[in-house]
Amino acid sequence: MPNEGPLAHIRHSLEEALALITGGHEEGAVDRWAVEPKDFEWMARAPYSVTGSATTTASLEAVFAVLADHERWPEWFPLITKTVVVGPAREGVGMRRETSIPGGHLDELFLAWDPGKRLAFTCTAIKPRIWHALLDDCHIERVGDRTHITYATYLDPAPPVLPIMKLLKGHLNEQFDKGMRTLAALAEAR
Repeated sequence: MPNEGPLAHIRHSLEEALALITGGHEEGAVDRWAVEPKDFEWMARAPYSVTGSATTTASLEAVFAVLADHERWPEWFPLITKTVVVGPAREGVGMRRETSIPGGHLDELFLAWDPGKRLAFTCTAIKPRIWHALLDDCHIERVGDRTHITYATYLDPAPPVLPIMKLLKGHLNEQFDKGMRTLAALAEAR
């Protein structure tokens, strides 16, 4: 880069971040939003995670029924504005779903579907590319006479996004806790 003045490195960094977020300018790309799906082993290596939990009097089955009601996720999960099942399967490993978030879109592939126990999915495409990878994992377990819900999102944030996510970690964890409390209330109302 020729000497373009003291702000050249900032402009270059902003251009790189914009290309990353918008997918760059590559013509003929098959799917510029595609990301590598992750498996459960990756969770231990994920560079960033957000977790939330709640305890409820609802049964394991009632909690899972709320999780399985895809179209109602925006009622309880922070940031989700819409979910749509893709294809004929509405449940089970291998099921696909499209999820909208403010300013973005996620294509999801389900890795676990254990009614009353666990639900998990990974992303196969993320638009814009603010994360290189994402895996969500929800565990439901009976503890005494109550049901405990733990929801974790494991992420590999794009470099321009990581500092912001580090600053917001406490807030994001609070939002996930709030989401799990809302999920629990919906399950109790069933």
